[in-house]
Amino acid sequence: MASSIGYHTFAISMGLTQAEADMLLNDFKKYRDRTGEIYMEQKKYKIDPMGRHIKIKYLNQHKGIIWKIRFSNKGFIINGKAVSCSIKAVINPKILTGERSYIIAADAGYLEEIERIFNKEAEKISPVLKRFNYYSLNRIDYCINFDVSELKFNCPLELTGKIPERMMKLIKYGDIPDDFSEEYKNPFQFYLKSKSIVINCYWKYDDLKNNYPACDDLEKSYDIIRFEVQYKYPKVHTVMAEIKKEYASIRSGIIARLNEQGFYDSYENPDRLDRLKLKQSVELLDTPASDESVIMMYMMSDDKCAEVIKNYFNKTIRPGSYYTFNRAKRIIENRVAKWEKIIRLTDTMKLICSSGGIAKAKEEIYGKDLDDFRRSLRDLADLGINPVTIPEEWGITYMPNLLDAYYDKISERQAKKWLNEQSGSPAFMAGTSK
Repeated sequence: MASSIGYHTFAISMGLTQAEADMLLNDFKKYRDRTGEIYMEQKKYKIDPMGRHIKIKYLNQHKGIIWKIRFSNKGFIINGKAVSCSIKAVINPKILTGERSYIIAADAGYLEEIERIFNKEAEKISPVLKRFNYYSLNRIDYCINFDVSELKFNCPLELTGKIPERMMKLIKYGDIPDDFSEEYKNPFQFYLKSKSIVINCYWKYDDLKNNYPACDDLEKSYDIIRFEVQYKYPKVHTVMAEIKKEYASIRSGIIARLNEQGFYDSYENPDRLDRLKLKQSVELLDTPASDESVIMMYMMSDDKCAEVIKNYFNKTIRPGSYYTFNRAKRIIENRVAKWEKIIRLTDTMKLICSSGGIAKAKEEIYGKDLDDFRRSLRDLADLGINPVTIPEEWGITYMPNLLDAYYDKISERQAKKWLNEQSGSPAFMAGTSK
């Protein structure tokens, strides 16, 4: 299964004093002169014109880490604290762990190896870099890679090689959430940007062909469409603050339960085992690691990744499978009783088609019409219909929703695995022999 979900890049940062930053810069220079593995360049950024930014890259190899030292005269905020300097590490987990893959995402299973390699590399350079768990998350790029060759639908043989291009044409008719704007008018890219989030959906083959033509994964990427949600620092900070608040609420709730059960008064109650488990939970919540590193691990967990991808996929590309207008109309007529609703839903699809997409259709209507339009989007999603319709001339009447197809494939694999595990059991063999 070539489809995969996870993250492809993340950045971690740690505040430094001026003296620490000076020492670290000097240690990087010593490491450069001693090994010849790295080179250093100074950068300027508009958002910090008075600051000094030193970028450190590795020569002639893909290490999977780029280091950035930031010196600032005015100071800035990291994790809610004012600092004068910082060190940031931008990490590609696949490359860092020795995999030269541009089309498979990393998941939570990589975290232990990422931490081990990071600590080993930091130790070689400077004690100022410390260890992985001293850093806080600065940015994370969640992603899912869809392999369209795994989609199950009736497609004329002569069109199979055109499915990635056709799918991107449908995707570009998607929605643009409030506070986002579309950039990069590439026919094979749907790129949306806000102040704190970037949503980027694109045909991976076109991306690699234009930027990394010698990449080993170029041919393998032909059927891959990638959907990314990039959380920049402001979004990361906001989400982590919300998690901390929820974490504190859970902790106070556990303590309240302990007090209600009289944990501190008696150990002879039959509930003792439950209370001991609660006490262990409180002790875990009290450990220093639980403040930053545990929350960072949660931000990089498989569950969080799936949650973020689903949320923004449904906001932009929208739920539901793609149909031609006529086929979608038949589904609506068969499942909707009220004629007025049938007209409203079919008119919505017509408007999206004639306007050139969901976002452009919204620009043409106001007031009650806009409210009805949004209600129709929700109603179509409930029916499993994407409001963007397939052109009749394509010769395809149906194309599955990419996210639904991904999870269908996962469920199918899990079912096959379960059957394989059960097939050798005595109970299964007894049942099949009857």
